[in-house]
Amino acid sequence: MNLPHLRLNLTFLLTTIVTLLPLIPPPSIAQDSTSTLSGRVVDVDGKPVADLPISIQPFVIMNGEMGPAFLLKGFMPEAYAPLLKSRTDEVGQFSVTGIKPGPIQFAAKHPDLPEDGMLPHDFDIEGTFASDAEVLSIEIGAMTVYPPHGQHSLFGGITFGIESGVHLKNVEITVKPRMRIRGQVVFANGTPLANARIEISVRRRDFDGTGFGSSGSGPQTDEAGYFVQYVDEPGFYTVAVEFQGLTAISEQLILESGQRYDDLVLRFDSEPVPTLPAPDWMEPDMDGPWTKNPENGHNYKRIHCESWDHAQAKAAAEDAHLVTINNAEEQTWLVRVFGTAPYWIGLTDVAKEGEWGWTSGEPLTYFNWATHKLTDAGRGEEDHVFMGLSPDGRWHKVGPQSPEWQITRMAIIEQKALPDKSSVDEQ
Repeated sequence: MNLPHLRLNLTFLLTTIVTLLPLIPPPSIAQDSTSTLSGRVVDVDGKPVADLPISIQPFVIMNGEMGPAFLLKGFMPEAYAPLLKSRTDEVGQFSVTGIKPGPIQFAAKHPDLPEDGMLPHDFDIEGTFASDAEVLSIEIGAMTVYPPHGQHSLFGGITFGIESGVHLKNVEITVKPRMRIRGQVVFANGTPLANARIEISVRRRDFDGTGFGSSGSGPQTDEAGYFVQYVDEPGFYTVAVEFQGLTAISEQLILESGQRYDDLVLRFDSEPVPTLPAPDWMEPDMDGPWTKNPENGHNYKRIHCESWDHAQAKAAAEDAHLVTINNAEEQTWLVRVFGTAPYWIGLTDVAKEGEWGWTSGEPLTYFNWATHKLTDAGRGEEDHVFMGLSPDGRWHKVGPQSPEWQITRMAIIEQKALPDKSSVDEQ
């Protein structure tokens, strides 16, 4: 079984696991099979880093590849291990207990990261999960561990192995803060856009005018309307936000090397509009309300399901069908309302290989295929489609042997009319 987005330098990992423990001082033995990691976090000058959120992410090795154990929660509960979090004190000290033996990763994570997993919108513009600081090295006794040379570490930390029932003490972690832009999204009257999926576009221009770049992401704001966008280069920056057709653009910002800009405010020229809470893609056990698209008058609903066939059956039970996406405008609306979690849609070629069609019977007039597969090996027949895992809701064809089949537990269903209009949330 292969897991999406999870390839790592396995030779480096296994070498570290094998060679690390014999070189560190003899650890104290814990009373159970879990372990403890404690020490302090310092910057490149050796000064303690206070109030830094950190995490210990258990990893698993399957079929020669490594990935975070939280992805196994839905279909291999026995292999699942939760994300462990802590925070450094005023002198940079930390302690994490309850660590299961095996490969783990130490990382400095954004404080809003869920306790038991990571969501797609936690991906930053580099494709790694949101790391608030870059971990440069981990010193354990006589050995110092570094990230693989020339590679950006998966999920922003350093991976090594820990044995059962030991305490690793006086570990020293060296980090440097990542450059970032932290902004708040508000409406015209100052009300924050809270707990909403937004689209962020960032443009950068070099100070000397010789180079430029752009990037985008689909983060979710917190309860106060804040989001964080990580960047890597100094320069002049402009940030734009979009939500349900509303847009706001910042004035030009200046970020020097290593600097953070934490006071950005992006204001919509509009009164507050209703929003739907974004679902947790690892806990998709609640069906959502019916929501009307004002452009076509159709009604849409997020449902929990065990498979594509289960979603199709639930749709039929509500006199509906799996969503048909007819144009880019409908696709954009779906992403704005339901977010970028993986959702089954009504596109399939199960009747005849290579001839894709909508279960609603409507003609296929629009495509939004992803430009690459999430994984390549051992996928088997791929007769069904989900959308998501990207800011623009790209489509991926999958089958029962595809890893994504196991983690897609939601679908969007569509209905042209509802018997009871009072149950529909006008958008």
